[in-house]
Amino acid sequence: MLETIDLDKIQFIGYAFQIELKFKTWKNKFSIKEVPITFTDRVRGKSKMNGSIISEAIFGVLKMRFNTI
Repeated sequence: MLETIDLDKIQFIGYAFQIELKFKTWKNKFSIKEVPITFTDRVRGKSKMNGSIISEAIFGVLKMRFNTI
């Protein structure tokens, strides 16, 4: 799958690149299998999640849905 998708054309940065890779995998008719990961609650440090990451995920999915990516 990674050899089929042109990774230089991945537009998302941060966590959203995973969404784009999954979408392109699906568009290229590859099968997708998700493996669950259990995360423990953070006990030290702080989250890197911010508004731009959330916006990229929401609006990026909409862009992909309407074929503007």
